[in-house]
Amino acid sequence: MTVTATYIVICVFVFIFGSVIGSFLNVVIYRTPLKQSIITEPSHCFSCGNRLKWYDMFPIFSWIILRGKCRFCGARISPRYMIMEALCAVSYLGAYLVYGFSWEFAVACILFAVLIVLSGIDIDHFEIPYWCSITVGVLGIASFFIPWGSAMSAPWYERLICFGVVAVMFIILVLVGGMGGGDLQLMLGASLLLGSKVFPALFIGIVLGAVYGITKKVRDHKAELELTEKIRQIATDWYQEQLDRDVGYVKEGSSDVIVGGITGGQPDIEWEFLDENAWKGLPDKSALSRIIREQITDEREGSFRITIKEDQITKVKYSRRMVFGPFLAIGIAVSFLFGSQIVNWYMQLMFH
Repeated sequence: MTVTATYIVICVFVFIFGSVIGSFLNVVIYRTPLKQSIITEPSHCFSCGNRLKWYDMFPIFSWIILRGKCRFCGARISPRYMIMEALCAVSYLGAYLVYGFSWEFAVACILFAVLIVLSGIDIDHFEIPYWCSITVGVLGIASFFIPWGSAMSAPWYERLICFGVVAVMFIILVLVGGMGGGDLQLMLGASLLLGSKVFPALFIGIVLGAVYGITKKVRDHKAELELTEKIRQIATDWYQEQLDRDVGYVKEGSSDVIVGGITGGQPDIEWEFLDENAWKGLPDKSALSRIIREQITDEREGSFRITIKEDQITKVKYSRRMVFGPFLAIGIAVSFLFGSQIVNWYMQLMFH
């Protein structure tokens, strides 16, 4: 391709357009989980509340010029805002370089915006919003009727077969606790959009997620052990009180598991999973819940299991939660741009 001045100008325009969309996506990521309006409420500093001026909101450059601080109060502004703007700008530019102005580029603009939003929300709140997965699914269904170029074309039956295969794979992973339901919904939508190219997306996402997971486990090992011992002590003291009262403890020959979690810094116990037939009388649920909330105040997200057999706590396990959505999003984006090349390379490697 001959690089002309016009082509360079278009690339710059696409980059700027992507950065502007990225700036809006920052608002969506922050406000939608809080049920705040993304349209009517003006942009403002979260520390001092001052309304931002128009010259404070140039994507990427305003953060650099202000050196990551609020013009009014000097409060630190997370570099993530600039990173999201740059990420959206680069992804839009990449889509243009690969597909030019085409149906694929139009779909990429919507897809990449959704992937960035779900990644940001998953990082902050450990959940993938339903509307993000639904949007990817709608794009997948719409792709049945879009006049794709040869790089993205796939028969409708291939997409449905991939949908079924991905469903089986992820249902198994969800059941064994490897992934969440949001990850399943996201990849089901992606299978309708990408067809067989969903498998490179899965591979990329799983590899990146595994590397992140192993690194995080090593880094968090000490903290998880400390939380495990703290929960063990709380549970042991609480359970001893149940035994002393001769009510609310596990019967002889029986065992049960108390399951709990920490969401947004708020510990909670899922008492509905308790097997009441294994207990002599009902345990003092409110006391254990209250003590855990009072004593565990500096942990953001995690889950724990307290195993009780007869008159003792036999095992306690605490694990911090990990996000997987951003890595699947990277896989989907890469496969949308280069999935055909990846599949062709793999086929040549296998059969030549």
